[in-house]
Amino acid sequence: MKRILLFFTICFILFIIYYDVSVGTLPTAVPAAPSKTTDSVPAATVSLPFTETTIVPGDTLLSIVEHKQGGIPVSIEQVVTDFEKLNGIKPESMQIGKRYKIPVYK
Repeated sequence: MKRILLFFTICFILFIIYYDVSVGTLPTAVPAAPSKTTDSVPAATVSLPFTETTIVPGDTLLSIVEHKQGGIPVSIEQVVTDFEKLNGIKPESMQIGKRYKIPVYK
């Protein structure tokens, strides 16, 4: 009985290693290309005040707004919505090294 259990355990471990090597269990490091949607507003037609910022490691949309303006003067939902209108992408899709338009509030 111990031999059968040992055999199945070894087979299971080999299957796990094979699956991890061939398919993988973690998402790929290369971000997927953003899909173009037809319901988004083109960035050229939006008339929100903004500044352009290059993203560095550790930056988030909210941390950039807080740093540039000393706090978040509007709701978080409004900041996210304005960012999406200006750039045509979601804040989660920001990539390090690229420039994005960050909304400015007075």
